[in-house]
Amino acid sequence: MSQTESAGAQEFGRISERLAFLEERLSALEEKVSSGSRQQSFMNTIENAGFSGGETVSVDTTTIESNILEYGLSWVGIVVLMFGIGFLMMFIQKLAGSYISSLIGYTAVAGVYILSRYLKNSHEHLAYMLNIGTHLLLYYVTMRLFFFSSPQVIPFREAVVLLLLIAIGFQLYRSTLLKSELVAAIGIFLILATSVFSDMTHESLILNALAALVSLFLFYRYGWWRQMIFSIITVYLSHIIWLMGNPLMGHPVGGVQSPQFNLAYLFCYGVIFSLAPLVKQDERFKANVYTSSVIVNGIFFFLTLMLEVLLFYMKTYSGIFAGVFIACLAYSIFLKFRTQRVFDPAFYAIFSFLALSAAVYGYTGLPGAYFFLSLQSVLVVSWALWFRSQFIVVVNTILFVSMLLVYMVSGTYLDTVNFTFAISAFLTARLINWQKMRLELKTENFRTIYLVCLFFTFAFALYKAVPSQYVTPAWTGAAILYFILSLVLKNRKYRWMAIFMLLVTAVYLFVVDLAHMEAGYRVIAFLFLAIVLFGTSLYFTKFLRKKKAPGVEE
Repeated sequence: MSQTESAGAQEFGRISERLAFLEERLSALEEKVSSGSRQQSFMNTIENAGFSGGETVSVDTTTIESNILEYGLSWVGIVVLMFGIGFLMMFIQKLAGSYISSLIGYTAVAGVYILSRYLKNSHEHLAYMLNIGTHLLLYYVTMRLFFFSSPQVIPFREAVVLLLLIAIGFQLYRSTLLKSELVAAIGIFLILATSVFSDMTHESLILNALAALVSLFLFYRYGWWRQMIFSIITVYLSHIIWLMGNPLMGHPVGGVQSPQFNLAYLFCYGVIFSLAPLVKQDERFKANVYTSSVIVNGIFFFLTLMLEVLLFYMKTYSGIFAGVFIACLAYSIFLKFRTQRVFDPAFYAIFSFLALSAAVYGYTGLPGAYFFLSLQSVLVVSWALWFRSQFIVVVNTILFVSMLLVYMVSGTYLDTVNFTFAISAFLTARLINWQKMRLELKTENFRTIYLVCLFFTFAFALYKAVPSQYVTPAWTGAAILYFILSLVLKNRKYRWMAIFMLLVTAVYLFVVDLAHMEAGYRVIAFLFLAIVLFGTSLYFTKFLRKKKAPGVEE
């Protein structure tokens, strides 16, 4: 063989290897497309095959059409099939009775199941949808053995409920074999549907608790968090349906006349779903799943509890919220030491303090409750320091300002409450400033908000506490106090508060005191304010023109 022929053979060999490599890649692409994978998986496969070098890849519209036909129509088809068999059973029941109708129903269940097994290898998704239809049909046919059927095939409600639970248990078992979160979520929904159909208080509420337990177990065992979020919402909604008198079963809205110890079941749901943050995180779900579950559980628990209070516990809710406060606060401490996440314990701490606020309001009423609620702000910020939670500080600031505004517009004031608001604002500002690095607060906004609250609440407290002729001297004294605090604490903000207080005092003196104050008090007020203004001016002239001393906060 000549050298030229040898080189040609080598080149032909390389071309053959390259063609074989490309054929292998194309086969992989075809397999991905035929298996019905998502578009993103398809794009990733293309990139891995070496065709993603900045080129635009167009997706064949035939593939999109195929997905719609295969997936979309199968969903519509299973719904139509369900309704068709249901109408067939009702038609046969009118003609031949309930027994024949049930027999036809179970025959349809067997037929759909056999069809799903037959199509398992050739049409995987359609077989999957038929499998879901099998479980739904089995539940429907079994449910009609007693419910919505006359005459009843089995005249014992408890026996039919037990059969329904067996059918649901089989569905949940199949969901674990199929690794299908959707099938599991449908199973939990059917438990809650059984709760509604049973229409018996303790039986219904026990089934709600069972659904919550099953949902938590599936999250713990398989990491199925979507079904858990779905279950949290639907379990509380099922409880609300019971509180409304179960109108889905034809009862009038508000038909429940007594609590029947249902509050114990509500707390049971809350405890079960609160265990979700204890499930160890792995690659099955992200950390924000804990945040979502905690928030959703807290919101729906609170809404359901408020409905409970409005219906049954308007005179005794203080004890209920006190119990929530103790439980949530203890659990927040447990989560702080048990987990490394910050939000979960912080949320339960905030929830506990909200419950404490409701309990305080129930015990004392307004306006007396403002005294304790304003002091609670200091407690909450102290808790935030321990938890290193900026979230608690943010929420507490919003609640404190909102409560102060409500109090100011209420028109009913107490001197003790007025001064307590000022003291709480001052202490909270000092705590935030003292441990701002511990809280990782990057700005002065929070402390500034509390200082603004201090400025107005202290001025208002003095205005309401002292006789009208002493308001000017009292506000001047407050300005002096702010100057002293600026020197002791080496903080410029208090110095600005003193300046603004002097300006407000001067305006008040000329606008109000000149018209109403007696001559003697007027002379004293003017002289006292003038002395303070001159003294302040001299102080600034002598000391503050120099360079600011080290250690002074801005």
